[in-house]
Amino acid sequence: MIGINAGHTAGGPGYGAVGIIKESEHTRKVAAALRRYLEACGIQVKDCTIEAAASQNAYLARVVELANGQELEWFISIHFNAGGGRGVEVYTYLGRQYGDAVAVCQAIAALGFQNRGVKEGTGLYVIRKTKAKAMLIEVCFVDTEDANRYLETGADKIGQAIASALVPYAAPELEPPKAPAVPEKQTFVRVLVPELNVRNAPSWANKAIAGTVRIREVFTVVETLIVGATPMHRLKSGLYITAHPAYVQTYRG
Repeated sequence: MIGINAGHTAGGPGYGAVGIIKESEHTRKVAAALRRYLEACGIQVKDCTIEAAASQNAYLARVVELANGQELEWFISIHFNAGGGRGVEVYTYLGRQYGDAVAVCQAIAALGFQNRGVKEGTGLYVIRKTKAKAMLIEVCFVDTEDANRYLETGADKIGQAIASALVPYAAPELEPPKAPAVPEKQTFVRVLVPELNVRNAPSWANKAIAGTVRIREVFTVVETLIVGATPMHRLKSGLYITAHPAYVQTYRG
């Protein structure tokens, strides 16, 4: 049996990080998708999610109490990171490089996220206190372009990716779900200056200005053209923005 914890409470003490997305909202979406894929394979799942608690410590204690009250082989806690980084990482006791933990990182990374690897998680309460083998998955960051990539990918594919990595280890006799299709890499542009014009046509004329965007905002690039002597990006929204490296960072992800 696998225990699945959608990290954090749904509100109040123990609530998760907030950025472009809300951690507590999306841990539940990913956990629900993971549960569907595991149960479809024939694996028994126990829900170890706590919706409300009097304090953060009370929340953690209730999660562990619920997990330890079952005969679990794995305890999986779903989280999202914060703090300005990028990528997926998994925490285990003593940072043990369990094959399934490594596979989870690889499966999520294949969807377009940086692979930050399996890390030391002994200091995390739910890792240290659960009797079952424990894995805390940080899917990606809520406060960077990671969140936009996650929204494009969808919670269902994240759950499918985790299940496709877990099943061969948890129940090798069962047929695992197929790994989700890997998207083609896209081009993104990040604004580097406090405020920057976007345009409704591939033109530098003032009459083409459609509005402004702000520093650290990220957009999907459809194509890059040369207007005059300067490169310009056409965005997924249909608007246009300069591609000059003094104003924006262009990258593949």
